[in-house]
Parts: sequence; structure tokens; C-alpha cells
Amino acid sequence: MPLNEKPPLSVLILAKNEEDRIRECIASAQFAREVVVVDSGSTDGTRDIARGLGARVVQAPWPGNFSTQRNRAETFAACDWVLQLDADEVVTPELAHEIRGYFQSGLPADHPCARMPRKEIIFGKWVRHGGWYPQYKLRMYRKGAGSWAGRVHERYETPGPVHTFSNPLAHDSYRDVSVFVDKFNRYSTIDAEEDFAAGRKFRLHKLFLVPMERFLGRYVRHRGYRDGFHGFALAALIGLNYFLRHLKLWERHYRRNHPDG
Repeated sequence: MPLNEKPPLSVLILAKNEEDRIRECIASAQFAREVVVVDSGSTDGTRDIARGLGARVVQAPWPGNFSTQRNRAETFAACDWVLQLDADEVVTPELAHEIRGYFQSGLPADHPCARMPRKEIIFGKWVRHGGWYPQYKLRMYRKGAGSWAGRVHERYETPGPVHTFSNPLAHDSYRDVSVFVDKFNRYSTIDAEEDFAAGRKFRLHKLFLVPMERFLGRYVRHRGYRDGFHGFALAALIGLNYFLRHLKLWERHYRRNHPDG
């Protein structure tokens, strides 16, 4: 690939009502040959902003989970290679440079997939410890190399091999505590539903021990304390997430056993 040519890559951005973030996301993806915004029903200015920045906009109703939407988004890509982003993610200039080099090097012939670390900006700070960095995300691949699976924490499943980039995506999803709590409240509900559907029983000791284990794992074993109060707060919130997950599992068993209660 010539040095001045854009790599044969479609950047797919999942979005809904993201007018305050979509500009930065699209701008960071301009190094690629194509940018496609897959919109699931925005009622703000997301689609108009995206079109104004040169992105192609495709409207795709929300199917209920990210895996299905990502698999669907892949069908809208004109290029053989895709990079999947959320609207609150940004391709750093260093990662964009590394991706260009990836296509110029000939690596795609042997590595149909690539992952990169993700830099988490939480409550206004880059959180480097507590298991938050690096969290490698497999987001770039040749179409047909695998498929997405999972309702909440979706993952791209592929037989590989997988190349690893050294430079990160930047992720600014949790701008305040309310956003974090709302999102993890939804996650704990889905996790509890899946546990219940799989026949997992509620165990009282897990209601207390698992949240504590998760807190200590994040704060002590993964050295979350090095991020100051951010590290403490995030470890506590992760523990709360697991407390809610087990409490909601109990709730589902209780309602099944006491339908008239």
C-alpha cells in the first residue's frame, strides 16, 4: 500500500443520541478509507453531524444486544477490513499511525485480526491500575474471520491468529458516577437473567463474599490504590455490581417460588 493512501479499512461506529461525542470519534477515524455510523434510532443531531463530517450513515434498529448489532454492522462495510468503535471511543493518533503501518507491512495476510489496549477515562481521569489498563479489545479484523458473541461484554470469537497493537484506543464512557451506576445496574440485571436461565442457584455466602473478593482484587491485587480515590471508588463500585448481580438472582428465584407474593 502506498504511503499516502488510506488503508482499505471501514471504521464502523455504533451510535444512538451521541451528538456530544460523535465529532471526536469520526475525526479520529479519518485515516481510514471509509467511516460508517450505524445509528440505532437517534433523536438528536447525531446523524446530521455524522453526514456533515463525511461519514456514511446507516440506520439499523437496536436488536437488543451489542453482538447482534456488531455482526449486522459488518455487512454495511465496503472494505474487506473493519474496525469497530463505539461513539465514546477515539482512535489515538499513535494507534492510527500503527494501523497504517500494519497494512503497509504485509501482516494482514497472516493475521486476519488485531487487538489493541483501551485507555479508560473514568470520572475525568485516565485510570491505569485496578485491572482497567490495559484491557485488550479485539476490534479490527477481516470480514468473515469470526463473529461477535455475548449480550453484555461482547467479544469477537475467531480461531486467530491475532496481532496486538501497542498503542491504545481512548474510551471516555463514564463521565460521572451516575452514568457508571446506571450502566452497571443494567449489566447486573442482564448477568442475573443469564445466571437464572442457566439454572444457577442463589447462594447467600456469595452475596457477601463475591463482592468483597472483587473489591479486594481490584483495589489490592491489581493495585487500584495507585489511582488514589478513583481506584478506591471504582473497586467499590465493581463490588457493588456483583452484589446486585447476586441479589437480582435471589429475586428471580424468590418470584418463581412465590408467584402470588
